[in-house]
Amino acid sequence: MKKFLLGAVVIVLLLFIVDKTILKEQGIVEQAGQMKKYDKIEDPEDLPIGLEKGNLAPDFQLTDMEGNPVKLSDYSGKAVLLNFWASWCPPCRAEMPHMEKLYKKYKDKNFVILAVNLTNTEKNNGDAEKFVKELGLTFTIPMDVKGVVGGDYNIMAYPTSYFIDSDGVIREKVLGALNEEYMEKEIKKLP
Repeated sequence: MKKFLLGAVVIVLLLFIVDKTILKEQGIVEQAGQMKKYDKIEDPEDLPIGLEKGNLAPDFQLTDMEGNPVKLSDYSGKAVLLNFWASWCPPCRAEMPHMEKLYKKYKDKNFVILAVNLTNTEKNNGDAEKFVKELGLTFTIPMDVKGVVGGDYNIMAYPTSYFIDSDGVIREKVLGALNEEYMEKEIKKLP
């Protein structure tokens, strides 16, 4: 019996070593850690405002496609996927269907998407509206007509996404298109 237990411990230890050294990010240990929710931050109002993980996201006010005012701070208490995009951007087009699917799945669970169109970079007036209609997007689309919010957020790559928790704290920032699996993992981790 002792030999069996010792053999089982050795096998488990070898599997753990293979998981951590060879499989790395694809290993079971890493995958399990990625699904852990972010810890709730005590006194988030004391955090600095900025663009790094752990900062409070800078507030902004824009107008959506229907002419309604949209302020980031109006979504306090909800997890937010803040995305910056343009209609001429192929990676933006690739990720939008995933965003729509996940928005529909999580919108009743204190989650919103604010997909800021960098309107000042659009080639023609109305391109963003055509894009939204074509893809059947139903989440909020604030229009950054003058490029002020894109500038405040230092947007250099299209798309850029921020995962913001219910206290307004940036938990993740991603440059480039996101696949559905990654997006959903991040959404689930937001407190």
